[in-house]
Amino acid sequence: MSSRRSLPLLPDGLLRAQRGLRRVAVGLDFSLQSEFALARALRLPLAHGAAFSVLHVSPRLDGHSGPDGTVDGEQCLRRSVTSAAKRLRQRPDVDVREELRTGDAPHEAAGLAKDQGVEVLVVGRPHLAHPVKPLPEDAMVMRLVREVDASVLVVMPHPGRVYHRPLVAVNFSRESRRALELTMRLCPASTPIEVLHVVDLREEEALHREDAPLTQQLRLRQEHEDAARRALGRFLAPYRETGRAMEIRLRFGDPCECILAEARDRDSDLLTLGMSSANPPTALTEGVLRHSLCDVLISRHAAPPAALPDGGGAPAS
Repeated sequence: MSSRRSLPLLPDGLLRAQRGLRRVAVGLDFSLQSEFALARALRLPLAHGAAFSVLHVSPRLDGHSGPDGTVDGEQCLRRSVTSAAKRLRQRPDVDVREELRTGDAPHEAAGLAKDQGVEVLVVGRPHLAHPVKPLPEDAMVMRLVREVDASVLVVMPHPGRVYHRPLVAVNFSRESRRALELTMRLCPASTPIEVLHVVDLREEEALHREDAPLTQQLRLRQEHEDAARRALGRFLAPYRETGRAMEIRLRFGDPCECILAEARDRDSDLLTLGMSSANPPTALTEGVLRHSLCDVLISRHAAPPAALPDGGGAPAS
């Protein structure tokens, strides 16, 4: 039997059944990539009584007209919200919200996430140039991940279907466990989830520099692999007991390079990383986000507010 410390973080009674999201927001700038983000957000599983917010942030202007003015933004946002409501017409319990704000987009998105207890903010990634170049450090997506205290789903291509090849990178931390559980909520219960752990090679590299015998280096590699498999087995045991299919993957080397290579080799359509809400993104998080060719979910959990501004129920944690 698993110890209490190793139990999943989901509240009692929620692990065995698929639980939809209670608070979802999607950011729109009316580009093709943001339309992809809206299409993906509409494919996410929503809980009964969920709030689905469509956010557009206009820059601060002296007037309210012009090609980038708030009037045009309001009209485009209204059309997008109407389209989303039509797509969700079979879900009358879902509250589709129109959010038009003015100012700095990451700052306003962070405020919305805090005010409404947003669980996942969905945004589009800028179109990839050919040859493929990484996202610049000051890209809007990078700023959103740094500043929004909620999980951020960065969408790449147009979503043809629900996620069916998810990959979750774990290091056995609490953040990794939350990342895995959020991925489980986003994917159908029948979808196998590949769980990757990258083994630290610093001890082996030290032996190599010391010209240690090859047999000693190989023995250490085998010991590390066996230990990592046991640790992954313990980490995944509570979920496998529910019948959820989990596939173990191990790689050795630089974590960023290994995670990106695994996603490419497995043709993953979703790559998930956990991130501490108390700390800024790491070089690993930003490196994966800048270079990934598939959707990236940065799992980040903050304490939700007691209630929505309109007096709605408390969002799920």
